[in-house]
Amino acid sequence: MHLARSASLFLSALILSAALSAPASARDDRVYFSFAGENRLPECTAASVQSAVAGSVARARKDYYGGRTILGIDQVQEVGYQINGISPVARRYCRGKASLSDGSYQSVHYLVEEHAGFVGVSWNVEACLAPLDKWRVYGAHCSTTRPH
Repeated sequence: MHLARSASLFLSALILSAALSAPASARDDRVYFSFAGENRLPECTAASVQSAVAGSVARARKDYYGGRTILGIDQVQEVGYQINGISPVARRYCRGKASLSDGSYQSVHYLVEEHAGFVGVSWNVEACLAPLDKWRVYGAHCSTTRPH
């Protein structure tokens, strides 16, 4: 009895936290869960994805990108979508031209990956400003955020 009640409370808390913490969904009007045949990731141009890319860069060490932040992303293109390959996790690869806080424009490559959010319930973004990845955190020329 106690175990069933604990499991029920845990599941309720998990669903509530997923609903509150999920950055977006494949459709921005529902909590993200991927089931058979559904669109598994939001588009590269979705406002929630653009916001996540800017947030990813803003959370980097201040000296990494020289204190620059992304103000906006233009010329966004999807350059790849992988599903059920070596990994069953869906990945959407995108690129665009980022307008930075210092007035410059740089190429930005980003990967939207399913089941990479809070407790694997939502998607997450990895973003790389190609010419500014001086420590090659994302590989040579942001290779880990590009399709293989």
